[in-house]
Amino acid sequence: MTLVATQQKNQEVIMSLKTHKLQVLSILRDNLRQSPPQLVASTAIAGQMNMNLLELQQVLKSMEGMGVIETDPDQQYNLITREGLMWFMQQQH
Repeated sequence: MTLVATQQKNQEVIMSLKTHKLQVLSILRDNLRQSPPQLVASTAIAGQMNMNLLELQQVLKSMEGMGVIETDPDQQYNLITREGLMWFMQQQH
């Protein structure tokens, strides 16, 4: 693989990760419309995104590190944070 091809592939992975993060935040944001908001199961998120649960858990770990979601230690249940809402809205513009 050439250097240009490698750089292009890396860029695709970065864009894909950002897209996945935005999809997760969209799902968690929609959950806020429930009264009261409930924890959202990772399996439900993976199902809505047609994504493998193990892949999703890697995304969730990254997002928790960014402070945009809160998740339990086993990454089974998730909530969006205030920072996550702000980051999501910034990415929409």
